Amino acid sequence: MQNDRGVQGQAGVPDMSKLYLIAHSVRGEAAFDVALQMDCPCCVTSDYYSREGCLECDSLGYWWIIPTSGHRAYPYWTSELGELTNGEIHAIGEVPSGWPDHYRTKAAPKLDITSLFKPAPKAHIARRL
Repeated sequence: MQNDRGVQGQAGVPDMSKLYLIAHSVRGEAAFDVALQMDCPCCVTSDYYSREGCLECDSLGYWWIIPTSGHRAYPYWTSELGELTNGEIHAIGEVPSGWPDHYRTKAAPKLDITSLFKPAPKAHIARRL
């Protein structure tokens, strides 16, 4: 079976020979990785698709996945490995400002869940003297 994003194997599994070299942001720095395209699971289900398009894949219809880790990537530059030229690599440039990062660089804020509950009323114990 063939679609516009490459050959699909059994049960919709992407053909692993269709690999790309990508440049993406990792902890704020430019990094290279090998990645493949995976159909966006949100686009497969038509109820998620809104008037503005798919919010998960920016209406591309696919995600970029790094096959060695299974992580999702947000490349700012891609090239199919078989079509890669030396001149392309030198023309990549810096990570665009505000580009999504592969990993979070800041710690998530800590949440004190006890602040979500009302304190239990203290029972009044009458003392006899």
